[in-house]
Amino acid sequence: MESWFSRHRGFFISFLLLDILICWGGYWKVSGCLDSERKALTTFRKALNDPFNLLSSWDDDVSDCCKWRGITCHNRIGFVLKLDLHADNYSLSGRIDPALLELKHLKFLDLSFNDFNGAPIPDFLGSMKELRHLNLSYAGLRGRIPHQLGNLSHLISLQLSSSPDDYDYLSAENLWWLRSLPFLKYLNLSGVNLSMASHDWVHVMNNSPSLVELRLPHCRLSYIPLTLAFVNFTSLRVLDLYWNEFNSTIPNWIANISSLVSLDLSHNHFQGPVPFQFSQLHNLEELLLGLTNDNHMFNWSEILEGSWSKLKLLDLSFSQLHGEIPKPIWNMTSLESLSLSFCENTKGSISRAITKLINLESLSLDGYHMHVPIPEWFDELKNLKHLTIRDCMLTGPIPATLFGELYSLEELDLSCNQLNWTIPTTLGKLSNLYLLDLSNNSLTGNVSEVVLYLLF
Repeated sequence: MESWFSRHRGFFISFLLLDILICWGGYWKVSGCLDSERKALTTFRKALNDPFNLLSSWDDDVSDCCKWRGITCHNRIGFVLKLDLHADNYSLSGRIDPALLELKHLKFLDLSFNDFNGAPIPDFLGSMKELRHLNLSYAGLRGRIPHQLGNLSHLISLQLSSSPDDYDYLSAENLWWLRSLPFLKYLNLSGVNLSMASHDWVHVMNNSPSLVELRLPHCRLSYIPLTLAFVNFTSLRVLDLYWNEFNSTIPNWIANISSLVSLDLSHNHFQGPVPFQFSQLHNLEELLLGLTNDNHMFNWSEILEGSWSKLKLLDLSFSQLHGEIPKPIWNMTSLESLSLSFCENTKGSISRAITKLINLESLSLDGYHMHVPIPEWFDELKNLKHLTIRDCMLTGPIPATLFGELYSLEELDLSCNQLNWTIPTTLGKLSNLYLLDLSNNSLTGNVSEVVLYLLF
C-alpha cells in the first residue's frame, strides 16, 4: 500500500522549494531591468527635447535601465518603481509619451519644473494605478486637470502646482474626483484656478480624512463655509489658503482641527471678529494672518489671548491692529520668527521685553513707526539671523556697540530711516552677514574696508 508520504511527496517538494526561495530571497536578483520597460523608457525619451543632454546616461549601450539617471528599480525583481526627472537648473521639454503605461509597477513619477509647452495633463496618467506619488508642478502644463486622476486610488501625494502669475496654466471644474483617493495625504494645487470649484472644495476635503497637508494658495477661491455639520480633518497638520478671495469672517470650524501645526490665512479679505481663540489650536507652530484689506479690524486680544507653548512663527504683517504691541506677545518664548511689518496703526517704541524671545531668529518690523534711535538692546537677541527694521523712522547714529555680538546675523536691513553719522566698523565683526542694506538714510563718511571685505 502506498504510504501517506508517498502520496503527498509532490506537495512537500513544492513546499520545500518555496521555503528555499523565501529564505534566499534577499540574495536572488535578476540582472538589470525588464526589456519591455527599457524599450518603453527609450520611447518616452524620444518624445522629449533634451538640449542639455541631461539624459546622456539613457544610452542603448547601457542595457540596464536601472542605472539610468532618475530611474530606481526593485532591488530583486528589476521592475521600474521610480521615475524622477524633476528639473534643477536646466529642463526637458517635448511631450509626455503614453509609453509610460508599460511601467506597470511605477509608484513614483516626478516631472516637475520641466517645460511641456502648454500641453494638457495626459488623461492616460489615470491608468497608472500603482502610482503613490505624482508631481507635475511648474511643468508648463495647461488646461483642465483630468478627472481620470481620480482612478489613482493608491495615491498618497499629488502635486500639481502652477504659476500664480498665469491662472490659465491649470484649472479644475470641480474636485469631486479627489473623493476617490482614500489614502491621499499631501495635496498641493498652488496657483491652480479653482474658481469653478469654489463652492464645493471644503466639502470634498472634509471627506478626505487621510489629508495631512492641504496647500491651496493663489487658487482664486472665493467661498468658504462658516460652519460645518462635522469636521473630518482628523489628520490635517498644514492648511495653506494664502492669497485667495475670501470675504467673510474666519470660519469657526478651523478651531476644531486640533491637529493643525501650520495655518496660513494671509492675504485674503477676512474680517473680524474672530469667532474663536487661535490658542485653542494647541499644536500650532506657525500662524500667518498677514492681511491686505483696509477694512480688517482685528484686535490684538482676538489673536493673542490664551496660552501659547509651541508657536514658532507668527506673521501679522499688513494687519490692521491698533495701538502698541501688547505684552503677551513677548511671552511667546518659543517664537523663532516674528513679522509685524506694515501694521499701519501699530505705533510706539518696542519694549525691551522683546529680549525674552531668546529663540528668535527672524524679526521684521518694517513700517513700524518708532521715532526713536535704534535700541541698543537688540544686541541681546543672540540667535538673530534676519533683522529688518526698514521705514521705521529710526533716528540718530548706528551705535558703535550695536550688532557687534550678533554673530549669527545673515541679513540686516536698516534702509529708509533717518539714521545719520557714519557706518560703524563693528559691522565688520558679523562674519555670517551676506545682505546689508543701509540705503535711503543720511549716513556720511567712507564705508569701512572691513565692512566692504565682509560683504564682497
